[in-house]
Amino acid sequence: MDRNRKILISILALMVFTILIAIVDITYTIKDEKKKPFMVKGPQFGPGVGVVRIEGPIGFNVSNSALGIMRGSEAVLKRLDEMEKNSTIRAVVIRINSPGGTVAATQEIYQKVWKLRKKNIPIVASLSEIAASGGYYVASACNTIMANQGSITGSIGVIAASPNLQGLFEKLGIKMTVIKSGKYKDILSSYRGLGDDERKLLQQLIDISYKKFLKDVALGRNMNQSDIRPYADGRVMTGETALQCKLIDGLGTFEDALLKAKELGGLSEDAPVYEELKTPFEELLMSVDAAMSSRTRLENHLNMGYYPVEYRFLP
Repeated sequence: MDRNRKILISILALMVFTILIAIVDITYTIKDEKKKPFMVKGPQFGPGVGVVRIEGPIGFNVSNSALGIMRGSEAVLKRLDEMEKNSTIRAVVIRINSPGGTVAATQEIYQKVWKLRKKNIPIVASLSEIAASGGYYVASACNTIMANQGSITGSIGVIAASPNLQGLFEKLGIKMTVIKSGKYKDILSSYRGLGDDERKLLQQLIDISYKKFLKDVALGRNMNQSDIRPYADGRVMTGETALQCKLIDGLGTFEDALLKAKELGGLSEDAPVYEELKTPFEELLMSVDAAMSSRTRLENHLNMGYYPVEYRFLP
């Protein structure tokens, strides 16, 4: 079998697989024609709680989506915008399972959550396995923060890191030819070390981002910065310890957070919970997209030397 024939058969097989998935998707849609933009648990109508989920690293990575699917911080902002505009949403639960992410993307989500809070839409943060650094930053904008006893949170701080491969390059006889417009243009490049003046420049950038982090957390938690600073040295902690440090308001599960949101929103315990609606076909596409995009991000780091300043827990 020649190469062209193999390619043709592969394309036909992929088309058949796509058609089968589409048929399954259509079948699910026909069975539930009354579905709305939200998946509803409980009553099919009326005021309720909207759920927003933040999963994985936070960043403006919509352009990296291999299949054109909106994800990352752009998807979170869009979902929060839906919560703001939907009159049936009386409270919001933000479920966070994230080690944090880039500074600008984290700040945008914080500001959007704060905007909803200022509009008197009660918001409860529910911390999952990990809600550290930028994950906690976002949570601090909510009215109430709840975590499991074993949730990993905290890590209030900023980091920028890149590998120094200069010794390896010299050992292998590899030399980089660099033409740049200024002496700092290739700062944090992996093929050379970091000068004292460059380290000072980066430290200033880190310090500015850290001050913003501390200021926003204090604002969201209605605390003095001096009360938060002792725990804002990058340390991580469990939910139980965070409660003792007053970085969260209570211990509880996702279901407990939903009940708290209903209470704050003046809703009954059986009020509906509005989840994002995803069909089986959309779930499949998102899984494939995530796998392809993860590889793309790794290649970007290796090939482009992209090491951003982040609010992120890096164990």
